[in-house]
Amino acid sequence: MAKRRMAELSAGETLLVMATDPEAPIDLAAWAAAEGHGYEERDLEGWMEFAIRKLSAAE
Repeated sequence: MAKRRMAELSAGETLLVMATDPEAPIDLAAWAAAEGHGYEERDLEGWMEFAIRKLSAAE
């Protein structure tokens, strides 16, 4: 779902993803790096928040 939503964004815009899946940080970080996007994560109580900034106009 994040990949589809990211395709709708312009370069410089940020997608905020919230997840409880313990594998999400691994999957999202790898995907963001492979696609050339910026990536930040915050570990919150009971869930995690990921900010993925679209750095390239390729998608």
